[in-house]
Amino acid sequence: MAEQLSEFLTKKFTPTPHLIGRGVLPAKGKLILGGAPKTNKSWLVLNLALDLVRGRPGLGALYKNGQQVLPIHKPFRVLYIEQELGEEGLRERLKGADEGHPGLATDIEWTGLPFFVKTRDTAMRLDTEAGRDFIAAEIDSVKPELVIFDPLSKFNLVDENSAQETGAVLRAVDHIIEDFGCAVCIVHHTSKPARDDVREGLNRLRGSSAIAGDVDSFIEVTRLSDDHHPEPVLRLDFTLRRGEPIERLFVKRRRTGIIEWLGEGYEFGRITSTVRPAYRSL
Repeated sequence: MAEQLSEFLTKKFTPTPHLIGRGVLPAKGKLILGGAPKTNKSWLVLNLALDLVRGRPGLGALYKNGQQVLPIHKPFRVLYIEQELGEEGLRERLKGADEGHPGLATDIEWTGLPFFVKTRDTAMRLDTEAGRDFIAAEIDSVKPELVIFDPLSKFNLVDENSAQETGAVLRAVDHIIEDFGCAVCIVHHTSKPARDDVREGLNRLRGSSAIAGDVDSFIEVTRLSDDHHPEPVLRLDFTLRRGEPIERLFVKRRRTGIIEWLGEGYEFGRITSTVRPAYRSL
């Protein structure tokens, strides 16, 4: 039943809880992490996932007063579903190729850690009933607070430039959020840069504009180092539906895969921010 405006405005609301605060990832929200190929999107989302399951500051970033830049205030249960690396590739990324080449989480005590993975499987589809049922069964078995799809393009065969077809895929994600009460993070690609391309933020996402209109937040990843640099510097830009704007952030991916916080300003090889890193050994 409709409410009179005065009743609506005076009604008490419970603030929306967040997995990552400041509007980055609301509970039952939808976050897209996007960037061009080879911008380390999967490395970044794995770092965030490990911060979430351990209840640690996002990307290890703290302001000088001790406040978290990307607040994570408790551990969360995470299901990471990926369609590119496969079992061997993901294991190598997390544990390293050998003792001389440690991975992202080599020293982590995994026992009891609420981090679950489902690697490459063509049965996982968001554009078919059978595929959605398969994914739903995986989610139901884990009951996570966050599901990560990496990357979106490998979970469907629709025409991504079609608003109708892309919208149907996103509605499938909405049903996952509604049915399981979880948040969703989607790894996606941005369009190839062009000299006369003036698009910014969500408008840079590849495919139909239906994607841009259907998310709570967007983190765009840009690689500033050349393609062959072993420890690239990355720029993170935030577009938020809710919450105060977040300044552009800069990080570095170490050889191990750990994302090291640089700050809010990074020019000519010098950090110009007023941000200090937290302890960042994952």
